[in-house]
Amino acid sequence: MKNLTPMQAAYWTGRQTKGFLGNVAPHLYVEFECGNIDPERLGAAIRKLYEIHGMLRMHISVDGMQSIGKNKESVAFEVEDLRCKIPEKLGPHLSAKRRAWTNSSRDLMQGQPAAFGLSLLPDGQTRLHVDTDMTAIDPPSFCVLMEDLARFYEAPDERHKGPQSGYFEWLERKNADPDLAERYAVDKRWWQKNVDKIAPPPKLKYNHGARFVESGRLAASLGPAERQSLERAARGLRITTSSLLLGLFAAVIGQTAQSDHFRLNVPMFWRPPYTRDTERLVGDFSNVVILSVEPKADDTLKAVCEQVAGRMTDLLAHSAYPGVNVMRDLSRARKAMEIAPVVFTSGVDVPGGRLFSSRVSRVFGPMTWAISQGPQVALDAQVAAVDDGILINWDIRYDALPRDWVATAFEAFVSLLREVAEDPDRLDDVFVPAGPKGRCGGTAEGYTDQMLRALLERQSGGADVVGGNRISDLDLGNDDLAAVLAFINTYIPASGLVLSDIGRETTATELAAVILNRSSGASETVGRAYLEATGAINAAPVVATPSHSACREHLPETP
Repeated sequence: MKNLTPMQAAYWTGRQTKGFLGNVAPHLYVEFECGNIDPERLGAAIRKLYEIHGMLRMHISVDGMQSIGKNKESVAFEVEDLRCKIPEKLGPHLSAKRRAWTNSSRDLMQGQPAAFGLSLLPDGQTRLHVDTDMTAIDPPSFCVLMEDLARFYEAPDERHKGPQSGYFEWLERKNADPDLAERYAVDKRWWQKNVDKIAPPPKLKYNHGARFVESGRLAASLGPAERQSLERAARGLRITTSSLLLGLFAAVIGQTAQSDHFRLNVPMFWRPPYTRDTERLVGDFSNVVILSVEPKADDTLKAVCEQVAGRMTDLLAHSAYPGVNVMRDLSRARKAMEIAPVVFTSGVDVPGGRLFSSRVSRVFGPMTWAISQGPQVALDAQVAAVDDGILINWDIRYDALPRDWVATAFEAFVSLLREVAEDPDRLDDVFVPAGPKGRCGGTAEGYTDQMLRALLERQSGGADVVGGNRISDLDLGNDDLAAVLAFINTYIPASGLVLSDIGRETTATELAAVILNRSSGASETVGRAYLEATGAINAAPVVATPSHSACREHLPETP
Protein backbone atom coordinates (compact mmCIF):
# COMPACT_ATOMS: atom_id res chain seq x y z
CA MET A 1 0.00 0.00 0.00
CA LYS A 2 1.17 3.51 -0.82
CA ASN A 3 0.50 6.96 0.57
CA LEU A 4 -1.59 9.26 -1.59
CA THR A 5 0.25 12.05 -3.38
CA PRO A 6 -0.61 15.62 -2.28
CA MET A 7 -2.94 16.01 -5.27
CA GLN A 8 -4.58 12.62 -4.68
CA ALA A 9 -5.07 13.48 -1.01
CA ALA A 10 -6.69 16.79 -1.99
CA TYR A 11 -9.00 14.97 -4.41
CA TRP A 12 -9.87 12.35 -1.80
CA THR A 13 -10.69 14.98 0.80
CA GLY A 14 -12.46 17.24 -1.67
CA ARG A 15 -14.87 14.59 -2.94
CA GLN A 16 -16.22 14.29 0.59
CA THR A 17 -16.75 18.05 0.95
CA LYS A 18 -20.35 19.24 1.11
CA GLY A 19 -21.78 22.70 0.70
CA PHE A 20 -20.86 25.39 -1.82
CA LEU A 21 -18.79 24.06 -4.77
CA GLY A 22 -18.71 20.65 -3.12
CA ASN A 23 -20.76 17.47 -3.55
CA VAL A 24 -18.79 16.30 -6.59
CA ALA A 25 -16.00 13.85 -7.33
CA PRO A 26 -12.97 14.85 -9.44
CA HIS A 27 -13.71 13.04 -12.66
CA LEU A 28 -13.71 13.29 -16.45
CA TYR A 29 -16.62 12.00 -18.54
CA VAL A 30 -16.29 11.63 -22.31
CA GLU A 31 -18.50 10.36 -25.15
CA PHE A 32 -17.42 9.13 -28.59
CA GLU A 33 -19.81 8.73 -31.52
CA CYS A 34 -18.79 5.39 -32.97
CA GLY A 35 -19.83 3.35 -35.94
CA ASN A 36 -20.65 -0.32 -35.58
CA ILE A 37 -18.72 -1.37 -32.46
CA ASP A 38 -18.90 -5.05 -31.45
CA PRO A 39 -19.82 -5.14 -27.72
CA GLU A 40 -18.10 -8.49 -27.06
CA ARG A 41 -14.91 -7.41 -28.79
CA LEU A 42 -14.96 -4.11 -26.91
CA GLY A 43 -15.52 -5.95 -23.63
CA ALA A 44 -12.46 -8.11 -24.27
CA ALA A 45 -10.39 -5.00 -25.04
CA ILE A 46 -11.58 -3.34 -21.82
CA ARG A 47 -10.65 -6.40 -19.76
CA LYS A 48 -7.19 -6.33 -21.32
CA LEU A 49 -6.96 -2.65 -20.41
CA TYR A 50 -7.69 -3.42 -16.76
CA GLU A 51 -5.13 -6.19 -16.81
CA ILE A 52 -2.33 -3.99 -18.12
CA HIS A 53 -3.03 -0.76 -16.22
CA GLY A 54 -3.18 -1.37 -12.50
CA MET A 55 -4.52 2.10 -11.66
CA LEU A 56 -7.84 1.08 -13.24
CA ARG A 57 -8.05 -1.16 -10.18
CA MET A 58 -6.84 1.42 -7.66
CA HIS A 59 -8.40 0.99 -4.22
CA ILE A 60 -8.33 3.51 -1.39
CA SER A 61 -8.65 2.20 2.14
CA VAL A 62 -10.49 3.74 5.07
CA ASP A 63 -7.22 5.22 6.35
CA GLY A 64 -6.42 6.83 2.99
CA MET A 65 -3.88 4.41 1.54
CA GLN A 66 -3.90 3.28 -2.08
CA SER A 67 -3.37 -0.20 -3.44
CA ILE A 68 -4.10 -2.21 -6.58
CA GLY A 69 -7.13 -4.52 -6.48
CA LYS A 70 -8.04 -7.64 -8.40
CA ASN A 71 -8.89 -7.44 -12.08
CA LYS A 72 -12.30 -9.14 -12.16
CA GLU A 73 -13.63 -7.18 -9.19
CA SER A 74 -12.85 -3.80 -10.77
CA VAL A 75 -14.02 -4.10 -14.37
CA ALA A 76 -17.04 -1.83 -14.95
CA PHE A 77 -18.57 -2.20 -18.42
CA GLU A 78 -22.24 -2.02 -19.34
CA VAL A 79 -24.05 -2.34 -22.67
CA GLU A 80 -27.46 -0.76 -23.26
CA ASP A 81 -29.48 -1.75 -26.33
CA LEU A 82 -31.44 1.28 -27.59
CA ARG A 83 -31.83 0.14 -31.18
CA CYS A 84 -35.60 -0.24 -30.93
CA LYS A 85 -36.27 2.96 -28.98
CA ILE A 86 -38.47 5.38 -30.91
CA PRO A 87 -36.77 8.69 -31.86
CA GLU A 88 -39.08 10.77 -29.64
CA LYS A 89 -37.79 8.89 -26.60
CA LEU A 90 -34.22 8.20 -27.66
CA GLY A 91 -33.01 11.81 -27.41
CA PRO A 92 -34.38 12.43 -23.90
CA HIS A 93 -33.07 9.04 -22.74
CA LEU A 94 -29.53 9.76 -23.97
CA SER A 95 -29.66 13.23 -22.41
CA ALA A 96 -30.70 11.75 -19.06
CA LYS A 97 -27.91 9.19 -19.34
CA ARG A 98 -25.41 11.95 -20.06
CA ARG A 99 -26.56 13.90 -16.99
CA ALA A 100 -26.28 10.78 -14.81
CA TRP A 101 -22.73 10.02 -15.95
CA THR A 102 -21.77 13.70 -15.71
CA ASN A 103 -22.72 13.73 -12.02
CA SER A 104 -21.37 10.27 -11.20
CA SER A 105 -18.95 9.42 -8.41
CA ARG A 106 -16.82 6.30 -8.78
CA ASP A 107 -16.45 4.03 -5.74
CA LEU A 108 -12.74 4.13 -5.00
CA MET A 109 -13.12 2.14 -1.80
CA GLN A 110 -14.42 -0.71 -3.96
CA GLY A 111 -11.56 -0.37 -6.43
CA GLN A 112 -13.60 1.12 -9.28
CA PRO A 113 -12.05 4.43 -10.46
CA ALA A 114 -13.36 4.00 -14.01
CA ALA A 115 -16.46 2.89 -15.91
CA PHE A 116 -17.16 2.13 -19.54
CA GLY A 117 -20.49 1.96 -21.32
CA LEU A 118 -21.71 1.28 -24.84
CA SER A 119 -25.10 2.45 -26.13
CA LEU A 120 -26.32 0.50 -29.15
CA LEU A 121 -28.20 2.97 -31.37
CA PRO A 122 -30.38 2.64 -34.47
CA ASP A 123 -28.83 2.27 -37.95
CA GLY A 124 -25.81 0.39 -36.66
CA GLN A 125 -24.41 3.33 -34.68
CA THR A 126 -23.03 3.21 -31.13
CA ARG A 127 -21.97 5.68 -28.46
CA LEU A 128 -19.03 4.96 -26.17
CA HIS A 129 -19.20 6.34 -22.63
CA VAL A 130 -16.01 6.60 -20.54
CA ASP A 131 -15.78 8.00 -17.02
CA THR A 132 -12.53 8.17 -15.03
CA ASP A 133 -11.78 9.46 -11.55
CA MET A 134 -8.83 11.85 -11.62
CA THR A 135 -7.58 10.55 -8.28
CA ALA A 136 -6.33 7.53 -10.20
CA ILE A 137 -6.27 8.70 -13.82
CA ASP A 138 -5.24 12.23 -14.77
CA PRO A 139 -6.29 13.70 -18.17
CA PRO A 140 -3.10 12.72 -20.07
CA SER A 141 -3.49 9.20 -18.65
CA PHE A 142 -7.02 9.16 -20.05
CA CYS A 143 -5.49 9.68 -23.50
CA VAL A 144 -3.13 6.75 -22.84
CA LEU A 145 -6.11 4.58 -21.93
CA MET A 146 -7.99 5.48 -25.11
CA GLU A 147 -4.92 4.78 -27.25
CA ASP A 148 -4.45 1.34 -25.71
CA LEU A 149 -8.18 0.56 -25.84
CA ALA A 150 -8.23 1.37 -29.56
CA ARG A 151 -5.13 -0.77 -30.08
CA PHE A 152 -6.60 -3.74 -28.22
CA TYR A 153 -9.91 -3.46 -30.06
CA GLU A 154 -8.38 -3.05 -33.50
CA ALA A 155 -5.98 -5.99 -33.16
CA PRO A 156 -7.55 -8.40 -30.63
CA ASP A 157 -5.36 -11.37 -31.60
CA GLU A 158 -2.02 -9.66 -31.11
CA ARG A 159 0.00 -10.19 -27.94
CA HIS A 160 -0.06 -6.68 -26.59
CA LYS A 161 2.58 -5.68 -24.07
CA GLY A 162 2.00 -3.16 -21.36
CA PRO A 163 4.50 -0.62 -20.04
CA GLN A 164 7.69 -2.04 -18.53
CA SER A 165 6.97 -0.42 -15.17
CA GLY A 166 3.99 0.63 -13.09
CA TYR A 167 2.74 3.82 -11.50
CA PHE A 168 3.68 2.69 -7.98
CA GLU A 169 7.26 1.99 -9.13
CA TRP A 170 7.39 5.47 -10.67
CA LEU A 171 6.06 6.94 -7.42
CA GLU A 172 8.66 5.11 -5.33
CA ARG A 173 11.52 6.42 -7.44
CA LYS A 174 10.13 9.93 -7.38
CA ASN A 175 9.85 9.88 -3.58
CA ALA A 176 13.42 8.58 -3.33
CA ASP A 177 14.90 11.28 -5.59
CA PRO A 178 17.37 13.33 -3.47
CA ASP A 179 17.47 16.18 -6.00
CA LEU A 180 13.69 16.49 -5.86
CA ALA A 181 13.80 16.50 -2.04
CA GLU A 182 16.33 19.33 -2.11
CA ARG A 183 14.28 21.36 -4.63
CA TYR A 184 11.16 20.71 -2.52
CA ALA A 185 12.83 22.32 0.51
CA VAL A 186 14.11 25.29 -1.53
CA ASP A 187 10.74 25.88 -3.21
CA LYS A 188 8.89 25.58 0.08
CA ARG A 189 10.99 28.37 1.53
CA TRP A 190 10.39 30.46 -1.60
CA TRP A 191 6.63 30.04 -1.33
CA GLN A 192 6.63 30.80 2.40
CA LYS A 193 8.26 34.14 1.59
CA ASN A 194 5.77 34.87 -1.19
CA VAL A 195 2.52 33.39 0.09
CA ASP A 196 1.24 36.80 1.20
CA LYS A 197 1.61 38.04 -2.41
CA ILE A 198 -0.90 35.53 -3.79
CA ALA A 199 -3.85 37.36 -5.30
CA PRO A 200 -7.47 36.72 -4.26
CA PRO A 201 -9.86 34.76 -6.51
CA PRO A 202 -11.61 36.66 -9.34
CA LYS A 203 -14.61 38.71 -8.21
CA LEU A 204 -17.27 36.34 -9.47
CA LYS A 205 -20.94 36.90 -8.70
CA TYR A 206 -21.89 33.53 -7.30
CA ASN A 207 -25.31 31.99 -7.01
CA HIS A 208 -25.85 30.81 -3.45
CA GLY A 209 -28.49 28.52 -2.05
CA ALA A 210 -28.75 26.09 -4.97
CA ARG A 211 -30.15 22.75 -3.84
CA PHE A 212 -28.59 20.57 -6.51
CA VAL A 213 -25.34 20.37 -8.46
CA GLU A 214 -25.79 21.50 -12.06
CA SER A 215 -22.79 21.10 -14.34
CA GLY A 216 -22.66 22.05 -17.99
CA ARG A 217 -20.26 22.90 -20.77
CA LEU A 218 -19.79 25.37 -23.58
CA ALA A 219 -17.62 24.42 -26.53
CA ALA A 220 -16.27 25.95 -29.72
CA SER A 221 -13.59 25.01 -32.22
CA LEU A 222 -10.87 26.89 -34.05
CA GLY A 223 -9.76 25.54 -37.41
CA PRO A 224 -6.24 24.51 -38.48
CA ALA A 225 -5.49 27.89 -40.07
CA GLU A 226 -6.55 29.73 -36.90
CA ARG A 227 -4.43 27.43 -34.77
CA GLN A 228 -1.38 27.97 -36.98
CA SER A 229 -1.88 31.73 -36.83
CA LEU A 230 -2.02 31.68 -33.03
CA GLU A 231 1.11 29.52 -32.90
CA ARG A 232 2.94 32.04 -35.10
CA ALA A 233 1.73 34.88 -32.88
CA ALA A 234 3.07 33.07 -29.81
CA ARG A 235 6.45 32.53 -31.47
CA GLY A 236 6.50 36.22 -32.34
CA LEU A 237 6.23 37.01 -28.62
CA ARG A 238 8.74 34.23 -27.77
CA ILE A 239 6.23 32.45 -25.56
CA THR A 240 4.42 29.13 -25.84
CA THR A 241 0.99 28.82 -27.42
CA SER A 242 -0.33 27.76 -24.01
CA SER A 243 0.98 30.98 -22.44
CA LEU A 244 -0.60 33.05 -25.21
CA LEU A 245 -4.01 31.43 -24.67
CA LEU A 246 -3.65 31.67 -20.89
CA GLY A 247 -2.84 35.37 -21.19
CA LEU A 248 -5.87 36.02 -23.38
CA PHE A 249 -8.04 34.05 -20.96
CA ALA A 250 -6.70 36.11 -18.04
CA ALA A 251 -7.53 39.32 -19.93
CA VAL A 252 -11.11 38.17 -20.50
CA ILE A 253 -11.61 37.10 -16.88
CA GLY A 254 -10.16 40.37 -15.66
CA GLN A 255 -12.59 42.36 -17.81
CA THR A 256 -15.76 40.30 -17.39
CA ALA A 257 -15.24 39.78 -13.65
CA GLN A 258 -14.05 43.38 -13.21
CA SER A 259 -10.93 42.17 -11.41
CA ASP A 260 -7.49 43.70 -11.79
CA HIS A 261 -5.75 41.41 -9.30
CA PHE A 262 -6.76 37.74 -9.12
CA ARG A 263 -5.47 34.19 -9.10
CA LEU A 264 -5.93 31.34 -11.53
CA ASN A 265 -5.47 27.63 -10.96
CA VAL A 266 -3.22 26.20 -13.70
CA PRO A 267 -2.79 22.39 -13.75
CA MET A 268 0.40 20.84 -15.09
CA PHE A 269 1.01 17.19 -15.96
CA TRP A 270 4.78 16.84 -16.37
CA ARG A 271 5.92 13.29 -15.59
CA PRO A 272 9.72 13.02 -15.09
CA PRO A 273 11.12 9.80 -16.65
CA TYR A 274 11.91 7.96 -13.43
CA THR A 275 11.08 4.60 -15.02
CA ARG A 276 11.02 3.01 -18.45
CA ASP A 277 7.94 3.71 -20.56
CA THR A 278 6.93 6.60 -18.31
CA GLU A 279 4.90 8.09 -21.15
CA ARG A 280 2.77 4.91 -21.29
CA LEU A 281 1.87 4.86 -17.59
CA VAL A 282 -1.57 5.56 -16.18
CA GLY A 283 -1.86 7.36 -12.86
CA ASP A 284 -2.01 10.80 -11.28
CA PHE A 285 1.04 12.86 -12.22
CA SER A 286 -0.67 16.22 -11.80
CA ASN A 287 0.31 19.34 -9.94
CA VAL A 288 -1.11 22.85 -9.98
CA VAL A 289 0.51 26.25 -9.93
CA ILE A 290 -1.29 29.25 -8.48
CA LEU A 291 -0.88 32.13 -10.88
CA SER A 292 -1.47 35.71 -9.74
CA VAL A 293 -2.50 38.02 -12.57
CA GLU A 294 -2.71 41.83 -12.67
CA PRO A 295 -4.17 42.98 -16.00
CA LYS A 296 -4.33 46.76 -15.87
CA ALA A 297 -6.99 48.77 -17.71
CA ASP A 298 -4.44 50.26 -20.14
CA ASP A 299 -2.43 47.06 -20.73
CA THR A 300 -2.18 45.76 -24.26
CA LEU A 301 -3.00 42.12 -24.85
CA LYS A 302 0.68 41.59 -25.65
CA ALA A 303 1.64 43.00 -22.24
CA VAL A 304 -0.82 40.73 -20.42
CA CYS A 305 0.42 37.64 -22.28
CA GLU A 306 4.07 38.48 -21.63
CA GLN A 307 3.34 39.13 -17.95
CA VAL A 308 1.58 35.79 -17.65
CA ALA A 309 4.34 33.92 -19.50
CA GLY A 310 7.03 35.44 -17.29
CA ARG A 311 5.21 34.58 -14.09
CA MET A 312 4.52 31.05 -15.28
CA THR A 313 8.25 30.60 -15.85
CA ASP A 314 8.93 31.64 -12.25
CA LEU A 315 6.17 29.42 -10.89
CA LEU A 316 7.32 26.36 -12.82
CA ALA A 317 10.82 26.92 -11.47
CA HIS A 318 9.38 26.58 -7.95
CA SER A 319 6.82 23.84 -8.60
CA ALA A 320 8.60 21.12 -6.63
CA TYR A 321 6.51 22.35 -3.72
CA PRO A 322 3.00 21.22 -4.73
CA GLY A 323 0.29 23.76 -5.43
CA VAL A 324 -2.14 22.09 -3.02
CA ASN A 325 0.42 22.66 -0.27
CA VAL A 326 0.66 26.30 -1.31
CA MET A 327 -3.11 26.70 -0.97
CA ARG A 328 -3.07 24.96 2.40
CA ASP A 329 -0.36 27.35 3.61
CA LEU A 330 -2.37 30.29 2.28
CA SER A 331 -5.44 29.15 4.21
CA ARG A 332 -3.40 28.91 7.39
CA ALA A 333 -1.86 32.35 6.86
CA ARG A 334 -5.24 33.99 6.26
CA LYS A 335 -7.10 31.87 8.81
CA ALA A 336 -9.81 31.00 6.28
CA MET A 337 -10.49 28.36 3.66
CA GLU A 338 -8.86 29.65 0.47
CA ILE A 339 -9.78 28.26 -2.95
CA ALA A 340 -8.78 28.80 -6.59
CA PRO A 341 -12.14 28.27 -8.32
CA VAL A 342 -11.17 29.33 -11.85
CA VAL A 343 -9.00 26.81 -13.68
CA PHE A 344 -7.20 27.05 -17.02
CA THR A 345 -6.08 23.71 -18.47
CA SER A 346 -4.04 23.61 -21.67
CA GLY A 347 -3.47 20.66 -23.96
CA VAL A 348 -2.29 22.52 -27.09
CA ASP A 349 1.44 21.91 -26.67
CA VAL A 350 1.08 18.13 -26.33
CA PRO A 351 3.59 15.81 -28.05
CA GLY A 352 2.38 14.94 -31.53
CA GLY A 353 0.26 18.08 -31.69
CA ARG A 354 -3.10 16.41 -31.05
CA LEU A 355 -5.07 15.04 -28.12
CA PHE A 356 -5.94 11.66 -29.69
CA SER A 357 -4.11 9.68 -32.34
CA SER A 358 -5.55 8.79 -35.72
CA ARG A 359 -6.06 5.26 -34.40
CA VAL A 360 -8.43 6.46 -31.66
CA SER A 361 -10.38 8.54 -34.19
CA ARG A 362 -10.48 5.65 -36.65
CA VAL A 363 -11.76 3.11 -34.13
CA PHE A 364 -14.05 5.20 -31.91
CA GLY A 365 -14.89 8.18 -34.09
CA PRO A 366 -14.99 11.79 -32.90
CA MET A 367 -15.14 12.85 -29.27
CA THR A 368 -18.50 14.61 -29.13
CA TRP A 369 -18.83 15.35 -25.43
CA ALA A 370 -16.35 15.96 -22.65
CA ILE A 371 -17.01 17.38 -19.21
CA SER A 372 -15.19 17.36 -15.90
CA GLN A 373 -16.09 18.13 -12.33
CA GLY A 374 -13.82 19.01 -9.44
CA PRO A 375 -14.30 20.02 -5.82
CA GLN A 376 -14.02 23.78 -5.23
CA VAL A 377 -13.95 24.46 -9.00
CA ALA A 378 -16.55 26.81 -10.49
CA LEU A 379 -15.07 27.13 -13.99
CA ASP A 380 -12.52 24.93 -15.75
CA ALA A 381 -11.57 26.47 -19.08
CA GLN A 382 -9.74 24.04 -21.35
CA VAL A 383 -7.99 24.39 -24.69
CA ALA A 384 -6.81 21.26 -26.47
CA ALA A 385 -5.31 20.24 -29.80
CA VAL A 386 -8.03 18.34 -31.67
CA ASP A 387 -8.23 17.53 -35.42
CA ASP A 388 -5.35 19.92 -36.23
CA GLY A 389 -7.33 22.78 -34.68
CA ILE A 390 -8.09 23.88 -31.14
CA LEU A 391 -11.06 22.76 -29.05
CA ILE A 392 -12.24 25.36 -26.54
CA ASN A 393 -14.19 23.68 -23.76
CA TRP A 394 -15.50 25.29 -20.59
CA ASP A 395 -16.82 23.11 -17.78
CA ILE A 396 -19.14 25.15 -15.59
CA ARG A 397 -20.91 24.82 -12.25
CA TYR A 398 -24.19 26.50 -13.24
CA ASP A 399 -25.48 26.08 -9.71
CA ALA A 400 -22.71 28.50 -8.67
CA LEU A 401 -22.25 30.88 -11.62
CA PRO A 402 -24.86 33.03 -13.42
CA ARG A 403 -25.53 31.76 -16.92
CA ASP A 404 -25.49 35.21 -18.49
CA TRP A 405 -22.04 35.99 -17.08
CA VAL A 406 -20.64 32.63 -18.24
CA ALA A 407 -22.12 33.08 -21.71
CA THR A 408 -20.72 36.61 -22.01
CA ALA A 409 -17.24 35.55 -20.84
CA PHE A 410 -17.18 32.53 -23.14
CA GLU A 411 -18.29 34.56 -26.13
CA ALA A 412 -15.65 37.21 -25.37
CA PHE A 413 -12.89 34.58 -25.12
CA VAL A 414 -13.81 32.77 -28.34
CA SER A 415 -14.23 36.05 -30.21
CA LEU A 416 -10.88 37.32 -28.95
CA LEU A 417 -9.04 34.18 -30.08
CA ARG A 418 -10.61 34.44 -33.52
CA GLU A 419 -9.72 38.14 -33.77
CA VAL A 420 -6.07 37.51 -32.83
CA ALA A 421 -5.90 34.56 -35.24
CA GLU A 422 -7.25 36.76 -38.04
CA ASP A 423 -5.06 39.74 -37.19
CA PRO A 424 -2.13 39.15 -34.77
CA ASP A 425 -1.64 42.94 -34.56
CA ARG A 426 -4.72 42.84 -32.32
CA LEU A 427 -2.24 41.93 -29.57
CA ASP A 428 -0.98 45.52 -29.66
CA ASP A 429 -4.43 46.82 -28.74
CA VAL A 430 -5.71 47.58 -25.28
CA PHE A 431 -8.19 44.82 -24.59
CA VAL A 432 -11.88 45.69 -24.75
CA PRO A 433 -14.06 42.59 -24.35
CA ALA A 434 -16.10 41.70 -27.40
CA GLY A 435 -19.21 40.95 -25.35
CA PRO A 436 -22.33 39.33 -26.77
CA LYS A 437 -22.79 39.80 -30.50
CA GLY A 438 -26.12 38.14 -30.98
CA ARG A 439 -24.53 34.69 -30.93
CA CYS A 440 -24.24 34.20 -27.24
CA GLY A 441 -26.66 31.82 -25.55
CA GLY A 442 -28.21 32.58 -22.20
CA THR A 443 -28.88 36.22 -23.08
CA ALA A 444 -31.74 38.02 -24.78
CA GLU A 445 -29.59 38.53 -27.90
CA GLY A 446 -28.94 34.79 -28.39
CA TYR A 447 -30.45 33.08 -31.46
CA THR A 448 -31.56 30.18 -29.26
CA ASP A 449 -33.43 32.52 -26.94
CA GLN A 450 -35.01 34.43 -29.82
CA MET A 451 -36.12 31.22 -31.56
CA LEU A 452 -37.68 29.80 -28.40
CA ARG A 453 -39.59 33.01 -27.70
CA ALA A 454 -40.80 33.10 -31.32
CA LEU A 455 -42.03 29.50 -31.07
CA LEU A 456 -43.85 30.20 -27.80
CA GLU A 457 -45.44 33.32 -29.26
CA ARG A 458 -46.71 31.41 -32.31
CA GLN A 459 -48.08 28.59 -30.18
CA SER A 460 -49.83 31.02 -27.82
CA GLY A 461 -51.53 32.90 -30.64
CA GLY A 462 -49.26 35.91 -30.76
CA ALA A 463 -48.76 36.68 -27.06
CA ASP A 464 -45.70 38.82 -26.32
CA VAL A 465 -43.11 36.52 -24.71
CA VAL A 466 -40.46 38.28 -22.63
CA GLY A 467 -37.35 36.19 -21.95
CA GLY A 468 -37.36 36.91 -18.24
CA ASN A 469 -41.05 36.06 -17.69
CA ARG A 470 -42.25 32.64 -16.57
CA ILE A 471 -43.41 30.25 -19.28
CA SER A 472 -46.14 29.06 -16.91
CA ASP A 473 -47.75 32.52 -17.14
CA LEU A 474 -48.53 31.93 -20.82
CA ASP A 475 -51.89 30.45 -21.75
CA LEU A 476 -50.38 27.18 -22.96
CA GLY A 477 -51.46 23.63 -22.14
CA ASN A 478 -49.23 20.59 -22.05
CA ASP A 479 -50.11 19.76 -25.67
CA ASP A 480 -49.00 23.22 -26.77
CA LEU A 481 -45.72 22.96 -24.87
CA ALA A 482 -45.18 19.41 -26.13
CA ALA A 483 -45.50 20.69 -29.72
CA VAL A 484 -42.79 23.29 -29.10
CA LEU A 485 -40.51 20.74 -27.44
CA ALA A 486 -41.07 18.21 -30.23
CA PHE A 487 -40.04 20.83 -32.80
CA ILE A 488 -36.87 21.66 -30.88
CA ASN A 489 -35.97 17.99 -30.27
CA THR A 490 -36.43 17.25 -33.99
CA TYR A 491 -33.92 19.86 -35.12
CA ILE A 492 -31.73 19.91 -31.99
CA PRO A 493 -31.77 16.24 -30.83
CA ALA A 494 -29.09 16.84 -28.20
CA SER A 495 -31.45 19.12 -26.27
CA GLY A 496 -33.56 16.11 -25.21
CA LEU A 497 -36.29 18.32 -23.78
CA VAL A 498 -39.16 16.89 -21.75
CA LEU A 499 -42.10 18.67 -20.11
CA SER A 500 -40.48 18.32 -16.69
CA ASP A 501 -37.72 20.69 -17.89
CA ILE A 502 -40.30 23.47 -17.67
CA GLY A 503 -40.95 24.13 -14.01
CA ARG A 504 -43.37 26.63 -12.59
CA GLU A 505 -40.65 29.28 -12.29
CA THR A 506 -38.80 28.49 -15.54
CA THR A 507 -38.37 31.47 -17.88
CA ALA A 508 -37.88 31.36 -21.65
CA THR A 509 -34.31 32.59 -21.23
CA GLU A 510 -33.54 29.85 -18.70
CA LEU A 511 -34.98 27.14 -20.96
CA ALA A 512 -32.99 28.55 -23.90
CA ALA A 513 -29.84 28.27 -21.77
CA VAL A 514 -30.65 24.60 -21.10
CA ILE A 515 -31.00 23.98 -24.86
CA LEU A 516 -27.74 25.82 -25.57
CA ASN A 517 -25.90 23.93 -22.85
CA ARG A 518 -27.10 20.46 -23.84
CA SER A 519 -26.38 21.07 -27.52
CA SER A 520 -22.91 22.53 -26.81
CA GLY A 521 -23.85 25.67 -28.73
CA ALA A 522 -25.25 23.91 -31.83
CA SER A 523 -28.68 25.41 -31.12
CA GLU A 524 -27.37 28.82 -32.17
CA THR A 525 -26.99 27.63 -35.77
CA VAL A 526 -30.51 26.18 -35.78
CA GLY A 527 -31.93 29.28 -34.10
CA ARG A 528 -30.34 31.57 -36.62
CA ALA A 529 -31.61 29.46 -39.55
CA TYR A 530 -35.14 29.44 -38.10
CA LEU A 531 -35.17 33.20 -37.59
CA GLU A 532 -33.94 33.78 -41.14
CA ALA A 533 -36.48 31.30 -42.57
CA THR A 534 -39.33 33.08 -40.79
CA GLY A 535 -38.07 36.54 -41.68
CA ALA A 536 -37.40 37.51 -38.07
CA ILE A 537 -33.84 38.51 -38.98
CA ASN A 538 -32.01 39.16 -42.22
CA ALA A 539 -29.39 36.71 -43.40
CA ALA A 540 -26.03 37.89 -42.10
CA PRO A 541 -23.23 38.47 -44.62
CA VAL A 542 -21.25 35.38 -43.66
CA VAL A 543 -20.41 32.17 -45.44
CA ALA A 544 -22.98 29.63 -44.26
CA THR A 545 -21.76 26.27 -42.99
CA PRO A 546 -23.34 23.15 -44.52
CA SER A 547 -25.38 22.56 -41.36
CA HIS A 548 -26.58 26.17 -41.42
CA SER A 549 -27.69 25.87 -45.04
CA ALA A 550 -29.53 22.61 -44.37
CA CYS A 551 -31.34 24.07 -41.37
CA ARG A 552 -32.44 27.13 -43.32
CA GLU A 553 -33.68 24.97 -46.19
CA HIS A 554 -35.72 22.50 -44.14
CA LEU A 555 -37.04 24.39 -41.12
CA PRO A 556 -40.77 25.08 -41.26
CA GLU A 557 -42.17 28.35 -39.98
CA THR A 558 -44.32 26.87 -37.22
CA PRO A 559 -43.96 24.04 -34.73
